[in-house]
Amino acid sequence: MLAIVLALGASLVWGASDFLGGLRSRALPVLSVLLISQSTALVLLALMAAARGTGPPDASSLGHAAVAGLGELAGIAALYRGLAVGKMSIVAPVAATAPALPLLIGLAAGQIPGPLQFTGLALAMMGLVVTSYRSGADTGPGPRTMPSILYGLLAALGFGIFFFTMHDAGESDVGWALLIARLTAVLALTSVITLKRHRVRVPRADLPLLALIGALIIVADFLYTTASTLGLMSIAAVLGSLHTIVTIALARIVLKERLERAQQIGIAVSLIGVLAISAS
Repeated sequence: MLAIVLALGASLVWGASDFLGGLRSRALPVLSVLLISQSTALVLLALMAAARGTGPPDASSLGHAAVAGLGELAGIAALYRGLAVGKMSIVAPVAATAPALPLLIGLAAGQIPGPLQFTGLALAMMGLVVTSYRSGADTGPGPRTMPSILYGLLAALGFGIFFFTMHDAGESDVGWALLIARLTAVLALTSVITLKRHRVRVPRADLPLLALIGALIIVADFLYTTASTLGLMSIAAVLGSLHTIVTIALARIVLKERLERAQQIGIAVSLIGVLAISAS
């Protein structure tokens, strides 16, 4: 039960982070938003590691953490870029399939959920896809369809890799796993910015919000990693991916965006799935 609560907590925090990050990316370059938020997360994790005073785990765990950091960074960048140049109605449901990778890997490794858990997982995944659907003129075919699909697939692949590799990295030491993942992400991001000769310009008034996004990412990553080591990775990944619903709910509350009937049904189906998982 603790693993379920932690995974749901990760979805809440990730949802808030995605909402704030997407909101700021409308006015600021995605690379600038990523650099400030990821760098803030790195500094905080480095301070926590210094305070703990524990040595690093084995090289294999550190390697998994580095891959997890690259996967998460790629997922976030692809998601933000896809929402900027593509169609949300296509990007979101494709990206929501991210738990499919750790779910399949978990099944192959013998992590077999019980019948009720498996039903709950199926309902939660189905609800994610339905919730991400938006009808109307925005869903018709057009020149933005292919970029939407491609960025959605990249986001799903990146998040799927993160879910799987961070679980392995966190088995040894969650704190070090988060630190190495963030260090790798910041180094990769800095390299991209240097190669693209991107000038990072962020108004001073936006710095606190971007720093908050970085702090939220740390909390969410910690909750998910801990949940995946306490329970089944497949369940933690699916429950963590409910952040899509959280982001939509925040858009409804803060931005007064209207929820489609399909989205309301999708949220209800996902919640039923969560109840099924929790009851098993």
